[in-house]
Amino acid sequence: MDTRNSGSGRRFAWRVVAPVVLAMAITVGTVGGFVLWATSKSDERALQRETHLVAQVIGQQAKTLAERQDYHSNWDEAVTALQEKDLAWIDENLATELYDREGFDRIYVLGPTGDALYAMNGGGKMSAERFAGDRAAIAPLVDELRGLNAAGALAAYDNGNSDTVPGVADISVIDGRLAYVGVTAIMSESGDEALAQVPGSEHFLVCVRFLDSALGAVLATQYFIGAPAFSTAAPADLTVARHAITDNTGAVVGYVGWQPDRPGALILAETLPAMAGALAVAGLVLAALLRGLRRTTVALEEGKALAEHRANHDVLTGLANRAHFNRRLEEALAKPPTDGSAVALLALDLDRFKQVNDTLGHEAGDQLLCEVGRRLTPLVADEDTVARLGGDEFAIIQRGVSGSDDVGTLSSRIIAELSKPFVLAGRVAQIGVSIGVVVAPARKAARELASKADIALYAAKASGRNTYRIFDDAMGKSAEFRDKVGAELQEANLPVQRVA
Repeated sequence: MDTRNSGSGRRFAWRVVAPVVLAMAITVGTVGGFVLWATSKSDERALQRETHLVAQVIGQQAKTLAERQDYHSNWDEAVTALQEKDLAWIDENLATELYDREGFDRIYVLGPTGDALYAMNGGGKMSAERFAGDRAAIAPLVDELRGLNAAGALAAYDNGNSDTVPGVADISVIDGRLAYVGVTAIMSESGDEALAQVPGSEHFLVCVRFLDSALGAVLATQYFIGAPAFSTAAPADLTVARHAITDNTGAVVGYVGWQPDRPGALILAETLPAMAGALAVAGLVLAALLRGLRRTTVALEEGKALAEHRANHDVLTGLANRAHFNRRLEEALAKPPTDGSAVALLALDLDRFKQVNDTLGHEAGDQLLCEVGRRLTPLVADEDTVARLGGDEFAIIQRGVSGSDDVGTLSSRIIAELSKPFVLAGRVAQIGVSIGVVVAPARKAARELASKADIALYAAKASGRNTYRIFDDAMGKSAEFRDKVGAELQEANLPVQRVA
C-alpha cells in the first residue's frame, strides 16, 4: 500500500472535501429550509384567506336569511289570516313561499304566548306539537324578541321610525345540526291601524335554515372551498381546516371544516423532483470536480514529497544524504536522551571499493553501494540514521548508547555483514569496511564529532582495515602530531604519505 497516496488522500479529504461537503450541506439545508418555510408561509396565508372567507360567507348568509325573513314578515294578509285563525292561508302562502322561494327548511308560526300554531318541515305541513322538540333552541330568541317589542320595537316599526320588522336571529343546534334560526314579529306592511300590533298580542314567525346543506354547496361551488362540512364537534382529522361557529353570546356551537388549499405544498410537490434532479446533477459535477482536484492535489503533494525526499536522500541508495544527515546529527546532539544514554557517530569507508569499481565497472560499483545500503539498514534501530555521504563513504547515527559495548557490537555486526560476498553483474566480489566511532557526550558540536570520527576511521584503516576503532584522546594527540609533521613536510616540499 502506498502510504504517501493514502496520506495525501486523507489530507485532501480533510482540507478540501470535508469543507466543500459541509458548505454544500449548509447551502442545501439553508435553501431547503427557506423553501420549506416559504411553502409553509404560502399555505398558512392561503388558510388565513380561506378562514376569513368562510367566516364572511357564513355571516353574509345569516344576514341574507334575515332580510328574506323580514321581507315576508310584513304582510297585511298574514296579519289578517292570523286574526281570523286561517292557518290554511298561512300554509298555502306564507310557509310555502318561505320554503319554495327562500329555501328555509323548517317554519313555525307562534301565537302571542309562544305556543306553535303552525309547523312546516321540508315543504310539508306537520303537527304543531313538533315544535316541542325545537323549543329549547327557539324559546330564548322568542323571549328576547318579546322583550324588544315591549321596549318599543313594535311601535317604532308601526310609527315608521324603523324600516326593519322587529326580529332576532342566531346560530343554534336543531336536531343535532347547526342551523340559522330567525324569529320575527308578523307585522302590517300598510300601516293600517286596525292591523297594528300591540306588545303581547303579536304573532311570531320562526324560520330555520340548516347550514350543512345549501351553505355547503355555496362554499364549494362559488368560493371553491374544498369539501366543506358542518358539525357540532371539531373535526377529528388534524389535516382538515376548521372554523369555529359561535352564537350571539360568543359560545362555540359548532364547526365548519374543509380541505384547505395548499399552494405551497403543491408547488413543492411539483418542483421537488426537478430540484432533486438539479441537486443530483450538481452533486455529480461537484464530485467530478473534486475528483479532478484530488488527483491534481495528490500529484502536487506527491511531487512535493518526492522533491523533499530527493533533497534529503541519496539518489542512488535512497539513504539520507549529507545535508539530511548533518541535520539529524545536530538534532540528536541538541536534544540528548533523558535516560543518560549518549549518541554515537560511526564513519564508514568501504575497503577495496575502488578495485571493484575499476574491475567490474561503474554499474557494478553502483549496485554494490545500493546493496551496502540495504545491508546496513536492518542492522540499526528505527530511531537511528544511516546515510551515504558520497562515494563509498557511509555514516550512522546511533542513539541510546550506554557505553562502548553498544557501538562495538554494532560495528562488529556491520563488519561481519559487509564481509559477506556480493554478487555483482554475475560475478562475486569481496570487500571490507573500516569504521571510525566516536561516542558523544551531551551537547557536543556536530563538526567536532565528525572530525573525531574521521580520526578514528583513519586509525582503523591504519591498523589493517576491515575493523573499527573508537576515538580516544591518544588518537587526538596522534592526529595533531601527524598534521603538524605533514605541514612541516609540505613546507620542506617533501611528499606526505597518506593511508588510502
